[in-house]
Amino acid sequence: MKLASKLHISEAEALSKSLIELLSSEQEVCIDISEVSDADTASLQVLCSLQKSLSLTDSAITWQGESESLSNIANQIGIKEFLKLPN
Repeated sequence: MKLASKLHISEAEALSKSLIELLSSEQEVCIDISEVSDADTASLQVLCSLQKSLSLTDSAITWQGESESLSNIANQIGIKEFLKLPN
């Protein structure tokens, strides 16, 4: 799954639905963050919820690509390690 360049509250519900579908497909959860240039806390909360759900089954999100912006925002609010984002 490839994330949009801007992850804002207006897209959080759609993001959540897409991630729930991905999670229920029982495939490896791979998310491409290479185009993310901005994110707000609502979208990051959705990603944290997914990571928490996966941790219950000893799984985790596999991140593809890198987003300095996403990493910086997650680091600023203290969730970068929880999300296991690439450096």
